[in-house]
Amino acid sequence: MPQGITPYPVRTTTIYKLDDLAPHIPAWDRLAWDAPQRIPTLFPAWVDAFLRHGLAANERWFCVFAYSGDELIGVLPVIVPSHSILGQQRPLLRTLTDPFITSSGDILLAPDQAVEALTALLVQCDQEVPGHLGLDLPAVRQNSPVWAALQTSLRDYIVCTDLVTPYSLINVQGEFATYAANLGNLRRNLTRYRKKLKSRGDVSVELRKGPAAGEDFLPEFLALEASGWKGRNGTALLNDPNQTAFFTTLIANLAKQERLEWHILRVKDRIVAAGIGVQCRGAVVLPRIAYDEEYAECMPGNLLTEEVIKDAFLRPELVELNHMSNASWHATWRMSHDRYTDVHLVRRRASAVLFRLPRVAASSVYQKHVRPRIPNAMRKARQSFRRREEIKARRVPERKVVPLEVSRAQYSSEAEQIKSQSHSVLKRVKGAARNILALLPRVKRTGNNFQP
Repeated sequence: MPQGITPYPVRTTTIYKLDDLAPHIPAWDRLAWDAPQRIPTLFPAWVDAFLRHGLAANERWFCVFAYSGDELIGVLPVIVPSHSILGQQRPLLRTLTDPFITSSGDILLAPDQAVEALTALLVQCDQEVPGHLGLDLPAVRQNSPVWAALQTSLRDYIVCTDLVTPYSLINVQGEFATYAANLGNLRRNLTRYRKKLKSRGDVSVELRKGPAAGEDFLPEFLALEASGWKGRNGTALLNDPNQTAFFTTLIANLAKQERLEWHILRVKDRIVAAGIGVQCRGAVVLPRIAYDEEYAECMPGNLLTEEVIKDAFLRPELVELNHMSNASWHATWRMSHDRYTDVHLVRRRASAVLFRLPRVAASSVYQKHVRPRIPNAMRKARQSFRRREEIKARRVPERKVVPLEVSRAQYSSEAEQIKSQSHSVLKRVKGAARNILALLPRVKRTGNNFQP
């Protein structure tokens, strides 16, 4: 169907409870499976786990569905946090992301009706939270239908783009031998690591897929991850009860749909490396990997990665392996990258122009004009420092962390002071807000995009 032509008026419905999502899940899952982004964060299985275990104490959610006739054409799960200054009356909405594993806040739009779907979804957001400052969509993939939808004019929003993150991937169309020929010294090192690992005992590789990949292996994976440097540094899933609960629910959801994969490397009967894969039509996304530090000299993580890549090249249905992250070790495997860009939809209102637009504009200026001009020598120095810090983190010994405790009385007193100061500031800026709003029509824009 040509872009922008809709056979039926678009209608929307908003859901506030998990159980009420059920009637929409079959159509939602089909739309997510066929989406060009090929990322699992669009799946209802992922969103369900996030909404159950990924929200902060001061956050609530709602999910808007857009239908053209009986066809689902858009899904927008929204988090409503409390603004640090303006509170619940002027929240900044965002899609589902976190610093741990949900690394993209991209949304589902039917490619042939992206404009109509996004327009309807945003109108419904305005009705649900009339005072919101805007909507943030972190890490929107380069091939997302969101970009086509943003080419049209959004009457109530200024569209700004910000951080561009290059997430690593491997194109697995072709022959593994061709890919491996470009790995340089890594090929020789893998041979050496393999011999060293075999000297420790019989080595076996198991790639569980479909019905064989159940949730029963999760406790072993979590224990393996927590046994190493991630556990010492507090970044293992078991270090955070919410992340453990989120991952447990996610793995159970994916296993039921037979979209889960377990990648396991053993020496004798001991697991020395393990990874998770999620099937997304033409892709397998690899969100997590762990290894046994007692075998670190054999580089079991790299040996398991090699087996996963070999297998992917043999699967004709696959286009890519997608890590949805950008770790320093990816460069060793000569991984390519795809662009994921932060999108900010800032409302054309005084409060948003005053409290949101300046920050977004400053960040946009840095990302588009300052960051590209940073000398390559400084970039390489930063990357080298980052790699050293990662190595140092893996070697740091266990130590006790003393929590900082603040008494309830002290906290209440500080909260009252902040509240009083906030009211005073808000009174002073009312006039400034009116002046900025009057200047808004003069903001230089190309189409609908803010140009600093």
